[in-house]
Amino acid sequence: MSLTKQIAKNTLYLGLGKVISTALGVLTVALLLRYLSPDDYGRYTTVLAFILLFGTFVDFGLNLTTTQDISLPDTDVARTLSSIFTLRVLINIALVLILPIILLAFPYEAEVKNAILISSVLFFTYSLFQVLASYFQKTLQAGKVAFAELVGRIILLATTVLAIYFKFSFLEIMLTIVASSLAQFWMLLRFTAKEIDLKFIIDVQIWKRIMGKTWPIALSVIFTTIYFKGDAIILSLTRGYADVGIYGAAYKILEVLITVPILFMGLVLPYLSRSFAQKDTRAFNKAMQKAWDALCLITLPMVVGTIVLARPIMMIIAGEGYNDSAAVLRILIIASGIIFLGSLFTHAIVAVNQQKYMIKYYAIAAVLAVILYILYIPTYTYYAAACVTVLAEALIAIAAFVKVKQTAHFKLSLNIFFKALILSLIMGAILYLLQSLYILILIPVGIVVYSGLILITNTHYSVYENNRTNQ
Repeated sequence: MSLTKQIAKNTLYLGLGKVISTALGVLTVALLLRYLSPDDYGRYTTVLAFILLFGTFVDFGLNLTTTQDISLPDTDVARTLSSIFTLRVLINIALVLILPIILLAFPYEAEVKNAILISSVLFFTYSLFQVLASYFQKTLQAGKVAFAELVGRIILLATTVLAIYFKFSFLEIMLTIVASSLAQFWMLLRFTAKEIDLKFIIDVQIWKRIMGKTWPIALSVIFTTIYFKGDAIILSLTRGYADVGIYGAAYKILEVLITVPILFMGLVLPYLSRSFAQKDTRAFNKAMQKAWDALCLITLPMVVGTIVLARPIMMIIAGEGYNDSAAVLRILIIASGIIFLGSLFTHAIVAVNQQKYMIKYYAIAAVLAVILYILYIPTYTYYAAACVTVLAEALIAIAAFVKVKQTAHFKLSLNIFFKALILSLIMGAILYLLQSLYILILIPVGIVVYSGLILITNTHYSVYENNRTNQ
């Protein structure tokens, strides 16, 4: 099967899985937002932000490195994956053992600290899931990863419904996250067992090779998470939990959305790595252009449509009590758009082996973000947090683009970007005029209008022409 067909097939599976998973995720969040008060949802957001932030400090960026490493010729995939899997388990055990000591430094109430300890299971399930997903990204079997995530979403929704029906407390609701994460990991583990002989293996040579490659990514991931999750932590330390809840309600939409470009680029990364290693400039340019065009066609209407419909979107998801979340969402959707488009270059950085170059920019973004968070969040609360997020993501995307272009000398056509932007603005104008309609009518209208404009203007044909030119 050709590269185009393979990527298209996996993107289709990925897309269908993400559409269903996203819908289930949004429904789950909507139920939680209506059940929990802004204060309790703020506690919920604080716990998850804490888990992700400190889990990242020992993540070491192994997911991206694993995908790249097992994509190279002559790699013993089963042994390498087993060894990295074992390393992740050992690191996570160490983190869980020191977690109670770490919590002593934070002035959280006992209930929040207990919730963090309960949720520490996520250190294992999330990181191990990402290691296993690397194999299916490499072999272009994204459908299995999407299915495992779908199982997790279904379990999360089911357990959330039960928790609400039986009137669970905030602390007990954290168990629904644990249950869904375990189910998701178990499903992908079963798929993996059918493909390779996964074992616990201690291979110091593989560990040295991987750690030698991954430490630049590790620092980058740590700095990224500092500015990505530091806002919620600083909000929880300087403002009330209600402010964290309002910010978290809008931020949850960003978290759901940005999984799409990460998974998509996980499919493209092996081809970028292989073509660059083989010095196949034509293949590299072709993969870059295809990925860029696809991301543009998805990202721009998403950003414009959300800006126009932010208030009804938050109303249907969160209900009353989260009115300010709409304004926050309008800011955060810009950050989402930057992440979508920038993911092409931040992943390509790994393919061209320039991870070390990006460390200083991730560090600058993290330090700048933390300073701005501390300076402005106490006064401007969640608005400051959202604006700083946009600034940090823009800095990283621009730095990654410049370095990849300097290293790979690729040529990127902006034809589809500008066409998609114009069509998105037309769609946005139509949605603005029709905004009195119900949101569940407006969203399909926006999709139909945008799709129709693409067909009318032959934008889909332009994509084909761009790709043929790069071949």
